[in-house]
Amino acid sequence: EDLMGNIYTSMYCRKWSLKQPPLLWLIVLASLVSGGCEAARYVANRAIENDDARLLKHNCAQRESYFTQRLSHFSYPKGDVATFQQRYVLCTDAWSTGNPIFFYAGNEGSLTAALHATGLMWENAARFRAMLLFAEHRYYGKSQPFGPKPQEGWKVDPRFLSVPQALADYACLVQYIKKVHGAQDSPVIVFGGSYGGELAVWMRLKYPHIVAGAIAASAPVLGYPDEPGFSPSSYWKVVTRDATPAAGAAPGCSSRVRLAFQTLMESAAGDPVDRAVVASRLRLCSPLARQEDMVRVAYWLQGAFDAYAMGNYPYPSSYINGDDTHPLPAWPMRAACQLMTQEGKHVLESMADAVGVLYNATGEQRCYDASTSGPAAGSDLGPWDFQVCTEQMAQEQPYWPANGKTDMFWDQGPYNFTAVSEHCMKAWGLRPDRAWPTVQFGGLQALKQASNIVFSNGEFDPWSAFGVLSNISSTVHAVFISEGAHHLDLMWSNPADPPSVRSARSYEMQQIAAWIKDFKGAS
Repeated sequence: EDLMGNIYTSMYCRKWSLKQPPLLWLIVLASLVSGGCEAARYVANRAIENDDARLLKHNCAQRESYFTQRLSHFSYPKGDVATFQQRYVLCTDAWSTGNPIFFYAGNEGSLTAALHATGLMWENAARFRAMLLFAEHRYYGKSQPFGPKPQEGWKVDPRFLSVPQALADYACLVQYIKKVHGAQDSPVIVFGGSYGGELAVWMRLKYPHIVAGAIAASAPVLGYPDEPGFSPSSYWKVVTRDATPAAGAAPGCSSRVRLAFQTLMESAAGDPVDRAVVASRLRLCSPLARQEDMVRVAYWLQGAFDAYAMGNYPYPSSYINGDDTHPLPAWPMRAACQLMTQEGKHVLESMADAVGVLYNATGEQRCYDASTSGPAAGSDLGPWDFQVCTEQMAQEQPYWPANGKTDMFWDQGPYNFTAVSEHCMKAWGLRPDRAWPTVQFGGLQALKQASNIVFSNGEFDPWSAFGVLSNISSTVHAVFISEGAHHLDLMWSNPADPPSVRSARSYEMQQIAAWIKDFKGAS
């Protein structure tokens, strides 16, 4: 039972020898005080495993390779077939023949973020003797079909940017890797978070002969207009709950936020003097010349609370704000709410402080440029906006309306698919078909026919409003993570992790082990 020969028995619990790093001693001591011997053992054991996993990642993460993909898997042009280079990272250091392949289905961004953040795969590679394969989504990062510059290449012709094309890329890449490494008998387990979680689910549905099981974290597979029960405003209800004592935030926070938006909207209809006062209290760099400027600022403020909810992790993290030097603090919604509820300040001045947790993480901003896109803004034209118009059917901002009653924002009117359609026509010259995602992906009805999928959703994550929260069948399971934010279970284990995410990860690994056993029994 002793790990690495450095554990001995005492009358109280197992202790680590002085050969362990001082930081580990402090972590174990803190865990012992808060949770007893079992908690201390868990944290100490995970710390050792975490170090080994990080060494594995360090050794493998730079092994960048490229695979030649067809530009279109579903057409047969005359002459030469157009191709592009898809980036991937492969790690075989922990793998032995016949053991599984853990595959990450890349989502709407560079491969780098998922590669470094998905600790769940790295930490369990040695246990399963698994090969790790991370693939980048076409049209993102360095996987550009029409040029090396991500900001320009996708503009040439975005027609080949679609879920079916991306899934076919992944299937072809996996089959290639299996052939090259003699891994035909290795079961493939696909992982993904958010949109990547959806891709993991759809890959299991579309290619069950290639993928033996899927871990789908924070996957909003039910967030489509024609899905029964679709209620876009429920997203903001979850964000608001994060700003209440039920989620650990300061009392009165959500009420103060609501008051701030009421004050802002009332001032929007006022004269230039009113707007000047608002701009001053919010510490904006530019004046608010028109009523439309006030609305733009309101959405910018709302985007900060959206980011706090998604990134409401129990430890400092740069996953949401993308700034490794100035990460969001632990429990960022609680941090913002402390500022929002400070006494002696006007509510808009408190709002300026609260959004500064995101927009002024450096502490050096003397004023705010409210045109800056927040992590949740979703308003910039780019490959993701094209996908919003063709398959994803809108984004939380600005298309999923808050109502100011069940949430802490303001009444943004009813869900307006016509506005989505008009935007898409203006931006891309096309009109989305609101029924198509449910036809193509199948929604809840398709999941009733599926198998070997674990859905995980966090209590603090607003995307849980469109996730699978209860078991669908004996082989399609749901895990709910109290105090969990956006796909927390995929992240590296951390001493601050709540017990719920530890249990979720353990359950996911149990299911993977069962899928592997079934695969080997059937082969």
